[in-house]
Amino acid sequence: MELTAAQQQVVDHHEGRVCVRGAAGTGKTTALASRYVRLSRSTDASRLLVLCRNRTAALSFRDAVLPDLAGGFDALPITTYHGVAHDLVVRARGPVRLLVGAEQRAIVRELLDGEGAVEWPTLHPLLGHAAFVDEVTQAVLAYQAALATGNAALDDRWGELAAFTGRYLDVLDSRGCVDASGLLVLALGSSPLDRFDHVLVDDHEAGPPAVGGLLDRLTAEARSVCVTGAHIEQPDVELTPPFRHLDRPTELVRCGHPAVEPEAIARELLAARADGVEWARMAVLLRRPSSRAPAVARALARHRIPVTPVPGLVTEEPVVRAIIDMLRWVNGDPQALDRLLVSPLAGLDATTVREIRRRARTDDGGLDLEAQPELNALVHLRDDLAARADRDDPAALAYEVWRRALIPVIAHDGTDSPGDDRALDAIVAFLDGLRRHTERNPGDRLPQYVAMLDAPAVEPDPWRVVGGASPDAVTITSVSAAAGREWDTVVVAGCVEGELPAVHGRVAFFDRARLDGADVPSVAERRRRSLADERRLFEEVACTRATRRLVGTAAPEPGVLLSRFVDGWPVRPPDLPLAPGRPPFARPPSAGAQPIYADGQLRLSASRLDTYDDCPLRYAYEYVLHVRREAGVQAALGTVFHELLAEFLDPARTAPRSYEALIALAQERWRDDIARYRPQAEEARRDYYDMLETWWEAEGKLIEQGLGPEVLDVERRFSIEVGPHTVNGAIDRIDRADDGTGIRIVDYKTGKKEPSADDMADNLQLAVYHLAAARDEELMALGPATQLRLLYPRTMKAYDQEIVAGHAEATEARILATAEHILDEEFEPSVHANCRYCSFHRLCPLQREGREVGDA
Repeated sequence: MELTAAQQQVVDHHEGRVCVRGAAGTGKTTALASRYVRLSRSTDASRLLVLCRNRTAALSFRDAVLPDLAGGFDALPITTYHGVAHDLVVRARGPVRLLVGAEQRAIVRELLDGEGAVEWPTLHPLLGHAAFVDEVTQAVLAYQAALATGNAALDDRWGELAAFTGRYLDVLDSRGCVDASGLLVLALGSSPLDRFDHVLVDDHEAGPPAVGGLLDRLTAEARSVCVTGAHIEQPDVELTPPFRHLDRPTELVRCGHPAVEPEAIARELLAARADGVEWARMAVLLRRPSSRAPAVARALARHRIPVTPVPGLVTEEPVVRAIIDMLRWVNGDPQALDRLLVSPLAGLDATTVREIRRRARTDDGGLDLEAQPELNALVHLRDDLAARADRDDPAALAYEVWRRALIPVIAHDGTDSPGDDRALDAIVAFLDGLRRHTERNPGDRLPQYVAMLDAPAVEPDPWRVVGGASPDAVTITSVSAAAGREWDTVVVAGCVEGELPAVHGRVAFFDRARLDGADVPSVAERRRRSLADERRLFEEVACTRATRRLVGTAAPEPGVLLSRFVDGWPVRPPDLPLAPGRPPFARPPSAGAQPIYADGQLRLSASRLDTYDDCPLRYAYEYVLHVRREAGVQAALGTVFHELLAEFLDPARTAPRSYEALIALAQERWRDDIARYRPQAEEARRDYYDMLETWWEAEGKLIEQGLGPEVLDVERRFSIEVGPHTVNGAIDRIDRADDGTGIRIVDYKTGKKEPSADDMADNLQLAVYHLAAARDEELMALGPATQLRLLYPRTMKAYDQEIVAGHAEATEARILATAEHILDEEFEPSVHANCRYCSFHRLCPLQREGREVGDA
């Protein structure tokens, strides 16, 4: 291989430290591998240390240099930071067992279950909540990392966490265990090693926070140190020309519905295969594999495309879920049997399942399934496993389920379904992972394993290999896990706002910024940092993994925009392949069909846009076909409440704004026909007056005293032009903002469900009102909109939407994107819709009562 002059400079470096900077694809790893081979000719391989970002990268580096190594060697230290830290700790303290993420969470939960107000003086009300366990699990790692860097400023909350961390570490020490952060802390406190003459570091910035101190200890006696990274300041060597050159322009395949995107991905991979590319040289990169990978894997299986098992997702396979549900049933979960009815273990068709459930229905609404004769085999298997549960480990029990219940099914199946190979791969991966777990935890029995199953999904541990070894299969992985790897053809899926980028300003319960003692960033600053991180992830990882062809796919749902990162990419529609087998039924086009909006102009509002975002089919029924629907009680209650406060707070009102005047006006506005049934009307009446009391105590009393908000207008109507469309609406209330010059837009929400902080950034109604305040001349005369607020009268909690740079422009783009979908008559039902409050179940194909029953 011919190296560039800059790469050769890295290879020929003799002594001291050399820092090498280069973007992805510029040959950093190649230069390091060539340097390693050169050094190995004069230095024993056991005295050459290579540090990689993760175990997968380390194995790849080892495979690259191994053919060029000659002679024997007692060690080959090509590893990760955690790997070398483990070596330091073992040499200093003896053998220790490294906890994986799920095991660490199980220990944290075990400790929290036995603690109370004594250990957690201010936080004890949160004990027993699963979310608190998750927060503590992450916080103990962050606290140890802060100790490793010598920076830990403790407030009351972190002080209680620090005390818990001490108890947690005592338990780990008694069990001979150590977690990821604790391993680095112990390594920093161990004696330095004089074992390595030369140290090579690949992707330095990918290391953990304590990497700086650990690297200093490892290189203290080394003759040379070579560090590479993409963001190294003041580098000694700069690698600039990228070696990955795409043979065609990057494209974006835009799909009309999320269900189409996996099929479009399959089409791109099939096209690459037709060009002679091996399956193993293809990859699909996802932002959230836990939610997106199963659908993609199923689509690829339909087209007989082999897929490498995705770490953590083998449990999505029905056969693996069946084994897990059987283990849960053995462990005492009665609801697991109902799930087993529709699993391969039961082998029942849908008609038989419905009949069994009908027969098993008890007077109290439960199910007595164990008494049904069709389930005798499952009951006997459960009883046998329960008798062995105390002495056998979970791996042995799971294998028994596979041997007795699933092997006979597969042996007598005789079909060649596209999903068979995927299911077998998943079973093998699951049983192998369970075997490794029991080897690491020989004392664990079924209850401990089931508790670990309930832990949330986490990123793969850095010292473990990501993915399984498959000779010729497509890789499905996360964008972050793809760093350091390359393929011929890469499909980046989910190029929409909310996934790429997934911007958030979320503040963890144990905020790391407070622990560091630095200035605590605002939500806006957190969102800016998050966007910058997302941009680096997309541009420096996702877009640099392909050596020949890069394709993006996107299926923006209603209200979702294409990713800002793919702005300017050539867009084309998907060319969907037909799966093997019988072609699907296709309805002929309607004769003489005319466009609904021939002039291309729409009259929209915030509520109409919200309706389309929730479900395009409901929008079509309500606003296109004008199907009449009955207004709900809560909607009618909200109307009465809005009208009451509008009249009471009207700046033109001359009557006093006293409590008595409010109640008198409320009685005048109330109507008993608000609901069809009297109990509903009584409940609505109680809610009505409860909200008024709450509002008066929090805000009305201050307004009467002249200390409350300055109300400038109520029920202020507007009409603005957005492109060729007209957007109308009415703002509940406009106040003078806290800054004294701008305005605060207030929208009342009389419902019970309140939003999360992350939801507020995407609230379309407030965004539309902000756009109106920037476009409507009369609203502009009141001042710029500087505060956008949802106010919930039931609790008087206020939720503000932060106004960021380009706020109005982003809203306009979102409105135009939704309008484009409406003009294209995209009225498919949404599987994510809030169907509970929909009036069109009998007209919806997703609902049982609206489903088509077959061909005539």
